[in-house]
Amino acid sequence: PPNRAVEVDAPKAARVSRRTLDVKTSTAHVVLAMLLLSGAAHVAADPLPPGVLALAAKAEVREPIVAWCKGTFRPEKAIAYAFAVSRSGIGGRYLAVDSDGQVTELASFTGRADLACYTPTEAKALSASIANSETIQGSIAPLYKTTVVCAFVEETAAACWQYSTADKAFVRVGEWTT
Repeated sequence: PPNRAVEVDAPKAARVSRRTLDVKTSTAHVVLAMLLLSGAAHVAADPLPPGVLALAAKAEVREPIVAWCKGTFRPEKAIAYAFAVSRSGIGGRYLAVDSDGQVTELASFTGRADLACYTPTEAKALSASIANSETIQGSIAPLYKTTVVCAFVEETAAACWQYSTADKAFVRVGEWTT
């Protein structure tokens, strides 16, 4: 299995994904929606900062980057990024790219990219909100102190990954369905 992981940046609360708009307005769902929005995801409308462009070039990522977030995948490595890449804007791949340019494909996705990076504490809080939801099923259980990358792989199914130093690979640490 391919490697998996990433971390958090400042959110843009004005950007609500189509998945969070479907969430009912009970208190638990509002909390869950806010947690989903707190992930450090940037969409294609955001200009790509020089660091993202430089790392994408170093990693030879040739597809257009439609979403990205910043994190620390491995304890011994510098800041890295998770990218959603897509030629058409619908469907594509999620990639983890380390500071040395090493690329790991996390998963492919259908539909539009929906990617976020969380600290382990934020991922646990999101998992608690999921557990309290009447319509969302799943959980997230971070195993390490590094970034957790979560992304929708299908319209109503999300998965989360974190890098395992023991396995030298990204491992799935959670999932949920809406």
